[in-house]
Amino acid sequence: MRLRKLGVPAMVLGAVSLALTGCGVSGSGGSGDESGSSEDMLQKIAEVSDADLQGATITLARFFGDCNETTNGVTDMDKATTECEAIQILTNKFEAENAWGIKVERLGGSAWHSYYDGLNTALASSEKPDIAVMHGSNLPEYADRGLLMEVPESIGVDTSDYTDPASAAVEYDGKQYALPFDSHATVSHLNMDILREAGLAVEGEVYKVPTDPKVFLEHAQIVKDKTGKNFLDVAMTADPMASRLWETFIYQQGGTLLDPQSGEVNMNSEEAVTSLELVNKLVDGGFTAKTHDYDASMQAFLRGESAIMYNGSWAVNQFEAETPFDYEVADAPMLFDKPATWANSHVWTVPVQEQGDPVQYRAAFELAKFYYENTGVWGVKTGHMPASNTALNSEDYLAAPHREQYLETAKAYGTLPPRVVEWSAIDSSIQETIEATWLNDADIKTTLDKLQTTIEGILK
Repeated sequence: MRLRKLGVPAMVLGAVSLALTGCGVSGSGGSGDESGSSEDMLQKIAEVSDADLQGATITLARFFGDCNETTNGVTDMDKATTECEAIQILTNKFEAENAWGIKVERLGGSAWHSYYDGLNTALASSEKPDIAVMHGSNLPEYADRGLLMEVPESIGVDTSDYTDPASAAVEYDGKQYALPFDSHATVSHLNMDILREAGLAVEGEVYKVPTDPKVFLEHAQIVKDKTGKNFLDVAMTADPMASRLWETFIYQQGGTLLDPQSGEVNMNSEEAVTSLELVNKLVDGGFTAKTHDYDASMQAFLRGESAIMYNGSWAVNQFEAETPFDYEVADAPMLFDKPATWANSHVWTVPVQEQGDPVQYRAAFELAKFYYENTGVWGVKTGHMPASNTALNSEDYLAAPHREQYLETAKAYGTLPPRVVEWSAIDSSIQETIEATWLNDADIKTTLDKLQTTIEGILK
């Protein structure tokens, strides 16, 4: 399978964004292409025959990493040990088994933090991918500009089986613009050895994370006094994990970041202030390391230096395999009245092409459908949460390590970011702004007032 480079360096992102706004695809806020209306194309896709599909080749844009050396020619999902191996072996399996002989040509762009720069460049060029992975939080930005095909009913997916988070992640403005692949959320990764040493759990029992912020901080002090270890490890710098913790505490108080319908912004609300004060109490008490980025946070937990790690469900399989201590999982700290935690989703989109070919569209949707139909095995192999209720409640998924320990997060607690076109810019501004309170001792209220003004400006 050939790997072609996706896009150009990130410095062109601003110019690319301008190009995307006026690149000539259907500009009505819905999917379409230059060869006809969205409705016409959906009908043409429905009319594509199995014979038409024979021998089609589609291009795929994705992140999840590179692992050609361990997956070349492999179709056995039991061989998958990482996200990269799971997605590549699934792709190999589709190529080997699909009834039409559809081939998949991989476009480059393996790292998620630079993926969208390359995707934006590709979408503004004549070499758009036929299918592209995306986070559900990013989908509104692309759907609003008419860059994504609406999912045709003829593809034959039972949307009633979507989990609630998966359903929300693929919709925008009342239409479905992607097929879901998973949901993922932040959870509590537990070092039971430290928690037992601190006297907060007994042998044979899993630590019960407190449900009150005062008790949570008391436990933090106990761990510090009795073990000298960090209580809660979070990626606090150059990463959005700490801002996700702040957002989680806002959701748990019944607060919102903003209202997608009215445009009302709540970045300096009472709930936002309380949440940021709590995050800073963890730093000021010496209960977390404020200089840890994502990699440092991961390595500290793996070395046994932290009692709890606040990180995504995607880390469960790695920690189960690599931690040298007794490892367990719990829902994210639920410290206020409403159980909730930050969540997102991976979804499969089919970009609009200037000269749309219904055969290519149908082939791309067949691959997206295959990925969705394998959401269960993806969840087992990665720690992500399946996008269908059938897979989420299956024996195979529930038998995988720790899955039942965060099942309520998968079913009810995961909370997606607001469904607004500007979310990517808003998310970056949140992280860059609030981390000044623990890195530079910036005043909390002043910082949130500044953030309020910034986000109001972005939305305008």
